Amino acid sequence: MRLRPAGLVVLMGLAGVPAARADQVADEIAKATAAWQAHDSQGTLAALNAAGNLLRQARAEALETLLPVPLPGWAADPAKTSAVGMEMLGGGISASRTYHDGSQQVDVEITADSPMLLNMATLLSSPYAQAAGVKTVTIGSHNASYTANDNTYMALIADKIIVKVAGNKDTPEATLRTYVTAIDFDRAASMAK
Repeated sequence: MRLRPAGLVVLMGLAGVPAARADQVADEIAKATAAWQAHDSQGTLAALNAAGNLLRQARAEALETLLPVPLPGWAADPAKTSAVGMEMLGGGISASRTYHDGSQQVDVEITADSPMLLNMATLLSSPYAQAAGVKTVTIGSHNASYTANDNTYMALIADKIIVKVAGNKDTPEATLRTYVTAIDFDRAASMAK
């Protein structure tokens, strides 16, 4: 079997990945190709793992761009990203940020490439969700769920991205919904492809 770096780069979904990061991924794939041709299976695996890690980091950084800016008068902690391979806790990428205004707090987390997605889709469509006080609401052209007892909105976008927006007890639902509507769900759906 012959590895072809250009083909692998396309297959790995580098669309939307910054050029510098794409170059690093392509470099690692080229190293994997050279190692494979030299019959160095360990070198091949190490380079492919490095390429996968770089790609996951780039995808997490892309999710970070979906996090909303703070509302007027609000402050925000620095955004955090996480990129975990499938070998660790099932894998997945995420971006999150916490927003503050006095005693009010909102946490926004956007997760993709996670095995939790299937469970989330099942939960949101379950009759048990409605029995537990989960209401389905429409945000733009997308459906989301709102749970009043924990003041949380959740949405599944393109069956590939979970958006969770949670407020503390001092945060009104209307403020929480403002943060939800500030997330570009259509752009998130296009990034999920």
